[in-house]
Amino acid sequence: MLEKCRILYKGDMIAGSFYVFVGMILLLFAVILHYFTDSIGYQYLAIGFFMFFLYCLGKGTFIYVISRQKHLYYWSVSTISPSTLATETEYTEYRITKKNINRRRYLYSAVICSVLAFLGIFSSQKGLIMGTAIPIALISGIEMGIGLLTEFRLREYHRILLKG
Repeated sequence: MLEKCRILYKGDMIAGSFYVFVGMILLLFAVILHYFTDSIGYQYLAIGFFMFFLYCLGKGTFIYVISRQKHLYYWSVSTISPSTLATETEYTEYRITKKNINRRRYLYSAVICSVLAFLGIFSSQKGLIMGTAIPIALISGIEMGIGLLTEFRLREYHRILLKG
């Protein structure tokens, strides 16, 4: 059981690192768009990418720090007490519920912003509409993908916790 806890939080640390990596890519795109394009649409896109860089950097760092603390805790103990097991089960149930709610939000955001970005092509304000909708759709899709992978791991972990 202890090894499963360590593996779960190691996976969460990897997910946090991936968020930071995605943030760095978004920063790279924002800098390239800002310095090498003149169109107002690309400038809005650069601003959107920069804002989501900040979001990914903050979220990734937060996930990594919290997961690392729990990972180090499970490396420092030799057995799991029943109270720790109950707390871990409750926390895992909370995370699964939160992932379910957020999955719907990210799906709706990705679909709506993708449609808006497409419709923005035919608008007189296409730079503003597309420059705003594309980063939101992109980050919603990334969040949904990472969230699904994390949810699959959490469901399996929760099943193991209920057995143990």
